[in-house]
Amino acid sequence: MTRSAHTAYDADVAIVGYGPSGVIAATYLGMAGISTVVLEKDKDLYNRARAVTVNDWTLRIFQEFGVAERVKQDMDPAQGMTWKTYAGHKVFHLDVYPGELGQPPAMMIYQPDMEQVLRDNCAQHDSLDLRFGHAFTGLIQDSDGVTVNATDVAGDPYELRVKYVIGADGGSSPVRESVGYTLVGDTRPRRWLVIDGAVRKPWPGHDELVFWSDQTRPVVDIPLAKGNHRWEIPLNEGEWDNDYETEDRVWERLAPLGVTEENVTIKGWAFYSHHVRHLETWRAGRVVMIGDAAHLMPPWAGQGMQSGIRDAQNIAWKLEALLHGRVGEDILDTVQTERWMHVKEMTDISLRLGSFIEMDKSWAVGLRNWLAPKLQNVRPLIEALRPKNETNRFLDGWATGTVGRRSAVGRMIPQPLVTDSSGTTGLLDDIAGRGFLVFGLGTNPRHAMSPTQAQGWRKLGARFLTVHPATGHAADSDSLVDHTGQLGAWAAKFGAQVLVVRPDRLVAATDTTGLDVPTARGNLKEK
Repeated sequence: MTRSAHTAYDADVAIVGYGPSGVIAATYLGMAGISTVVLEKDKDLYNRARAVTVNDWTLRIFQEFGVAERVKQDMDPAQGMTWKTYAGHKVFHLDVYPGELGQPPAMMIYQPDMEQVLRDNCAQHDSLDLRFGHAFTGLIQDSDGVTVNATDVAGDPYELRVKYVIGADGGSSPVRESVGYTLVGDTRPRRWLVIDGAVRKPWPGHDELVFWSDQTRPVVDIPLAKGNHRWEIPLNEGEWDNDYETEDRVWERLAPLGVTEENVTIKGWAFYSHHVRHLETWRAGRVVMIGDAAHLMPPWAGQGMQSGIRDAQNIAWKLEALLHGRVGEDILDTVQTERWMHVKEMTDISLRLGSFIEMDKSWAVGLRNWLAPKLQNVRPLIEALRPKNETNRFLDGWATGTVGRRSAVGRMIPQPLVTDSSGTTGLLDDIAGRGFLVFGLGTNPRHAMSPTQAQGWRKLGARFLTVHPATGHAADSDSLVDHTGQLGAWAAKFGAQVLVVRPDRLVAATDTTGLDVPTARGNLKEK
């Protein structure tokens, strides 16, 4: 980087891309009053469903925006996943994991409608400048900021001066290309035909997510919300995208499943390849890539879009703290160190599910179909095949203390119903509020801290709360009652009485491992 004399800024942050990752980052920054310009090359919302599900972590993020209940009106509870043969024999069933985050553990969605609600909510924030039809064309960094080059709706070029850039512009990311970064990994050779339909007349099992287990043509059969449906069908050797240019050819692929024009109206179809690719470095100076711009995974676990949403949450609260002068710039390095562990785990789960779905050797399919029912209740197998609350964590990042199996540091806290001193009962996040929180379980958390520690957390805007068990009562505005005992029991597993919780509801510090405000890269030691 070279020093620039051009230090007048048009905004604090530029977000390139306004898909799910971009809208989440923009909403967080808008709620914080951070001046932000969003560049989105498309004039309208993409109207094809891509993601199919959201879980309780994602819904907890939507809850913070105040839209969780609204979006859930357009969703259906997920019923788990079932593997079946074409003859209808049930091979295996994977239930949805039990949730503890105060939201349904898994919901089926119709992405365009969900995304529209998120966009409508985001647009209310005055600090945001949303520019549709504006394309990013490049950037130049210096020691003071970033000059972003773009074109407007008419195609005319202009410059935009900002302090930081979030690259949320998808798998083909021009932002990633502009900083000279390249994804590493593989793209699977097999192409998939993805068919979207609207249900006209339900058929038996239409509301069940089914993996049709067949060595020649395995099919993913997905009930989406609001009467929509999707099938993902592999192309076999010798088949090409242009073999399916007509709707009649597409119907040939649905016929073996017993689905006819009486049941479904085909809305459209497309072709995809599955990627297992990622950036080795997400940050380039003042530019950070998130979502598909930083990592791509197969769709089997339904975690691709959601991983990008969590990336956006992670970087947004850190940029807020950074731009308010509360942390150093090297906190941006922790976006990757914290999020990569979870992204890698979700990718691995997707690959394990994929290997279970895509078997193409007759002996392997036969062995799976014979063995899988016998393994239905083997807990280690179930745990290896599905995301769960225990995976919502990091090992390296912005936290103080010791991470590991016996530590709460880096883990996401549960969200029980609690009651405040006014008698209002609600979910913990709604009652306690946004931002940093310091919980004392049955004790005043200030009593566990030195004045320097308490002052450090106050500078970050932390609220200090005493959480009483069901036998207690909330005597003042700084106390809550956890009638379920869920939060206290969770902390007790790790021997903690005081939890310092970040805006993303991950634990930054505890009384058992140290209550200092972290340095940018933290004071973590793994045990």
